Amino acid sequence: MMIRVGDTLSTPVGSEGVGGLREPSIDGELGVESEGAGLKFSDVLGELVARSAEASKVSATKADLLARGVSDDLHGTMIAAKEAEISLKLVGTIRNKVLDAFQELWRTNV
Repeated sequence: MMIRVGDTLSTPVGSEGVGGLREPSIDGELGVESEGAGLKFSDVLGELVARSAEASKVSATKADLLARGVSDDLHGTMIAAKEAEISLKLVGTIRNKVLDAFQELWRTNV
């Protein structure tokens, strides 16, 4: 799927997207918030990175509590570890896609 300037995402602004994030609408120039538009891409990416870091902290805390014998929630610990792993992979994938798009634009002859 290719997103062009002026296209809007099929999910309306304010609805829940991946990881509980709202998907922004793309209106006008990319990265520039215009009147009535949704969140900036940088805001969405920043929130995604923050949530990934928080999931990693929660996972580490649960693993530490399990290792010390304070908690016996093995199931919850494993779920938290997988959530942290998946969110980190998502951030890495988005980063790679943005870099690929930038490199493609860089190679484009005008």
